[in-house]
Amino acid sequence: MKDSILICGLNWFGDSVMSMPAVQAYRRKHVECRIVMLVKLALADLWRMHAAVDEVIPLDKGARGVLAAGRAIGKCSFPAAFVFPNSIRAALPPFLGRVPVRRGVRGRYRAWLLTEIVLPDISLSRAHQVWEYADILGLGVEDCGDPTGADARPAVAVPADAAARVGEMLGEMLGVSPGLRLVALVPGAARGPSKRWPAEHFTTVGRRLVESADTRVVMLGTEGETELCAGIAGGIGVSAVDLAGRTSIPEMAAVLQRCDAALTNDSGGMHLATAVGTPVVAVFGLTDPSKTGPLGPRNRIIAREGTHGSRDVARDSKEATECLASIESGEVFEVLCEVLESEE
Repeated sequence: MKDSILICGLNWFGDSVMSMPAVQAYRRKHVECRIVMLVKLALADLWRMHAAVDEVIPLDKGARGVLAAGRAIGKCSFPAAFVFPNSIRAALPPFLGRVPVRRGVRGRYRAWLLTEIVLPDISLSRAHQVWEYADILGLGVEDCGDPTGADARPAVAVPADAAARVGEMLGEMLGVSPGLRLVALVPGAARGPSKRWPAEHFTTVGRRLVESADTRVVMLGTEGETELCAGIAGGIGVSAVDLAGRTSIPEMAAVLQRCDAALTNDSGGMHLATAVGTPVVAVFGLTDPSKTGPLGPRNRIIAREGTHGSRDVARDSKEATECLASIESGEVFEVLCEVLESEE
C-alpha cells in the first residue's frame, strides 16, 4: 500500500490554485506517495480536477466540520500533514487526528498545534506566494523550477461531462463554431473594489472586441457578481453572453478552456484560467504581481510601475481603486489583441 500524506488546503480559490504547482512538484518527487487534500466543501470540486491528488476530504463548516475531519483523519493513520493556511482552524483537524508530524508556518497563536515550524524563504528570487507552499512541503528550487515556466503552471483537467455541457450551452447561446474567437471577461474579485478594474472599462474593451470579426464575449463570475457581469454584458450587447453564477467550478473551467484568452483582475478567475492553459491578460492595482501574479509563460500583466504593495490590500482602499481606474481601456485592449494574435 502506498504511503499517504495529508495536505490541508487553503480557503481562498485563487490561493488554492497558486498552491497547485507546489503539490505537483511534490508528486513528481514522491511518485509512489498518495496525496490526500483536506479542503473546504466549496473547493472540493476544484481539487478533484487536479491530477496530483488521489483523494479529497471535504471540510464542512463550523466546529462540527472540524471534529468530523479530525475523526476521518484519525482513521487514515497519516504519517505527516502539511498545513498550508496559517489559521488555528486549519491546524486543528490533523492535531485532533493525531497525525505525528504536522508541518506549517507559525501562524496565529497555533504553534502548539504543529510539530514542525517552517520559516519561509522570502528572498526576491522566491517572492511569489507559491514558494511558501513549496517551503511547507520541504521542496527546493531544484524541485519546483521557474514559477513562470511551463512546468510550473497550475494544471487541472476539465471533466469530460462538464466540457460537453459547456459545448452545448455555448453553441445554443452564441452559435459557437470552429473559427469563432471567444474571449472571457472575468470582472470580479473576492477581495472587492480594491482589486476590480472599473466595470465601464471592461464594457469598453468588450465592445471593441465584438466589433472585430468572428469574436464573442463570455462573462464569468460568482453568484455574488451577477449584477456586475449583467451590467457589463448589457453594455456590450447581443455578442456577449452572461454566465455569472450559472456555472459550477468544473463548468467555469470548461468555459475558460474553450476561450482564446481571458481578461481578468487579480482574482481566482485569473488563476483558474491559467490552470486550464488559457492565456490571461490581468489588470493589477496595488497588489504585487511578483507575489500573486498568474503562473506560467503565456500571460500578460498590466500594472502601474512603483505602485505595488503587499498581497493584502484593504477591500475599500481608495488608493487601490484610483490606481486601477488610471489604467485605460485602450491600453488593455491593445495588449489583449497582441495575445489573441499570438495564439492564431
